Amino acid sequence: MDNDQCSVAFELKYSGKLFFCEAQLQGYCYKVYFNNRYMADMEYDAAAGWIQTNGTLLPAATIEEIGAHIDGQLD
Repeated sequence: MDNDQCSVAFELKYSGKLFFCEAQLQGYCYKVYFNNRYMADMEYDAAAGWIQTNGTLLPAATIEEIGAHIDGQLD
């Protein structure tokens, strides 16, 4: 599989609304989009788990949920 083309899509409840969430692997991080709008960059850190490195500040629970979807897709 070409890592530059890897993505995972799912529904996500955020701020009381349901969004279409897509996480696209680009280089060493995932670009996260809600309803096709860029929201954040996420990376996996061996010591800390999934962390947000850029974008709109998301709650820790949302970052964990997105990370869990990514992990499930890649397993």
